[in-house]
Amino acid sequence: MFAIAVFAMFTAAVNAAAPVISLSTTQPTIPGTSVASLAIGKSSPYAVSTVISDPTDPLQTNGVYVNITNSPTSFSFTSDNSSVVAVANCKCELVSGTTYKVTIVPSGVGYATVGLTASNGSNSSEFKFKVAASAASAHPANTVFPTTIADASAAAPVGTDYMLIADDEANLLRLFHRNYSGQAIKTFDVTSGAGGADGEEFDIEGASASVKYNAGNRLYWITSLGNNKSGKLKPYRNRLFATDVTGTGADLTVTVKSYSTKMRDALIAWGDGCGWDFTASAKKDVAPKNINGFNVEGLAVAYGGEVAYVGFRAPYVPLKNVAPTSSNRKYAVAAPVTNLETMLNVDGESSIAPTIGEPVLFDFGELGIRSMERIGTAGFVIVAGSYASGGTPGLYLWNGNVPANSGSNPLTTASEDLVKMDADLTGLVGGTEGHPEALLAEQDGKTLYVHLICDNGSVDYYGDGNEAKALDAPFMKFRMDTYVYNIPDEYVFPTATLEAVEKISIAVAGREISVGTGNNVDVYDVSGKLVVKGLEKVTVPGAGVYAVSVNKSKAQKIVVK
Repeated sequence: MFAIAVFAMFTAAVNAAAPVISLSTTQPTIPGTSVASLAIGKSSPYAVSTVISDPTDPLQTNGVYVNITNSPTSFSFTSDNSSVVAVANCKCELVSGTTYKVTIVPSGVGYATVGLTASNGSNSSEFKFKVAASAASAHPANTVFPTTIADASAAAPVGTDYMLIADDEANLLRLFHRNYSGQAIKTFDVTSGAGGADGEEFDIEGASASVKYNAGNRLYWITSLGNNKSGKLKPYRNRLFATDVTGTGADLTVTVKSYSTKMRDALIAWGDGCGWDFTASAKKDVAPKNINGFNVEGLAVAYGGEVAYVGFRAPYVPLKNVAPTSSNRKYAVAAPVTNLETMLNVDGESSIAPTIGEPVLFDFGELGIRSMERIGTAGFVIVAGSYASGGTPGLYLWNGNVPANSGSNPLTTASEDLVKMDADLTGLVGGTEGHPEALLAEQDGKTLYVHLICDNGSVDYYGDGNEAKALDAPFMKFRMDTYVYNIPDEYVFPTATLEAVEKISIAVAGREISVGTGNNVDVYDVSGKLVVKGLEKVTVPGAGVYAVSVNKSKAQKIVVK
């Protein structure tokens, strides 16, 4: 009897079904959402990507959930490239029931096929991942790597934790979490709403939030307005459009409010009127990424609304009314569109023509404008970069002051109106780092947080000679790096928010601020707190930067020394 029982147990063990491993339909999620944090391929070996030393990398932290049935008792791993993934850095841990979490921590750049083997004592099964590991950031704690796209080209904040990202390879706006690496939460197709056509990309390059409409939930987007890289005319790249955001957080939705196709022609005529022959820059067979090309990348609505600056990556220009030559194209240029918010405060296609003011020139050391962002009540952060690929970018603060005869008086760092920030961008010059093409910025008193977003479409992340834009979606990624900058007193941008009216002259003598007979004055500190108010003149408590409003006008920055 005993021998029969032992034989029966032995037979059962030998005939036990092998564990069955499958990808779980429920995966770890991005915090605050119900969306899986990790992008995973659709078939074995399942494609996943990771970044060395990334503290929010989903493969290393949240892991992948797999279901394993038939009572597994042990687990082991294999790797066909131990220099990329060592088996000692792979784990399989029980979550609950038949759900297990697999985490994989890379040690080198490249690809590795990683196998998970589950055994129940007599039989076993294997499950495979194709892991693509990219290099660490120079400062991992301040960098996140959103995935599934590589050509990030424009960005807009939506709340404190999320951002909408445009991809210059598709007419899509994607919602990402700003604090974690991982895939997009939602995707919004703007092709139809902005008058597009299937297969015709907009080449979206800039974004800015409305000041006048929809309580900051209206966002404006501008395309390159240029030819394609071969110099072919591409009419669908001539777009300026508005979107309205409803809802909050991961539940928000985006709809197109309006669009315009009048901006390209208006800017060409404006540039011609400045003596710069934009007609020649924008003509057929001229590639946009040339010093004499035609390529828009920046957009920033000014405080007070209505006026928006359109920043050019190319062309570089000489002074106004000076004919361009091969030796005098020195300055980056921004065009102030003085009715942009009115243009787009319609439904569908706008028939309102843009009006454009005097050009604003910047001496960035022969760099163009790659992105602009409004901060506070007057200031802007500008990312400057080469008209071509490569080069070392620069990060600048502009206090919003426009010099008299601005087309003939460029803003330089020798003036008090423009300062080059001392943020170390030397890592963002190529290779695995990419090039900044978009930014988000927030001011908190004297502290400025700048989030630089790179277009990494041409980056070879994995050392195999393939550009990121050509890879499968789980292997695509771009990067966002956060820099913290202490603003000098003279560049602190007050944050009081009042209605914009015509400016009134303000005089400062010592600590006394005078605003003229019969006028009321309100003085705020840099946080927007009311410091003192009165009629015609007031005395502030000490030296510093203040926002001074006359008769409830837009606050003007005043430095009291």
